[in-house]
Amino acid sequence: MGKLSEHFTEEELTYSETAIKYGASNKPSAIHLKTLKHTCQYGLEVLRSLLNGEYVGKVVYGKIVKSVIIRITSGYRSNTVNSLLEKEGYHPSKTSQHCTGEAVDFEVVLIFTDGTRLGLPYQTTYNHIKMWVKAGKLSVDQCLQEKQGNMFWVHFSYKAAGASVNREEFKKTTDGIHFVVDKL
Repeated sequence: MGKLSEHFTEEELTYSETAIKYGASNKPSAIHLKTLKHTCQYGLEVLRSLLNGEYVGKVVYGKIVKSVIIRITSGYRSNTVNSLLEKEGYHPSKTSQHCTGEAVDFEVVLIFTDGTRLGLPYQTTYNHIKMWVKAGKLSVDQCLQEKQGNMFWVHFSYKAAGASVNREEFKKTTDGIHFVVDKL
């Protein structure tokens, strides 16, 4: 396994506790691996750069931010792993962009100069992405702020080969039910 881009690796984008638990393969095909590289290079790396520009060197909660990382909570999923998520109580889409390498779920973590860390609130991350898309600084196919039970995450997708269309609506979901919050 190797690097997909400067700051993201194949290992972190394909890691799956569900795959490990059930002994299922989560190895991407060559085309899915190429798509993952594209998602990282032209989606996640741009987002990471914008987040660093927004926070590095600034004071947040009385501390200076040293760097920002994007921690992937769910990246590529084989069709088998996607189906197994139902056994875990999730509601994965049968047409999930995770299965093509075009989508990731993540959290943003601020690292302070004193070594402490802070997870950026999901609503803040979501709002930043929406703002940067509106300003033409970031292209996304889809950005969802999702919730299931007491878990929250930001879902970010970037279409392969630069075909992202900047959908006109950003959405929040709750317990698998989508509802429109506002338009770009």
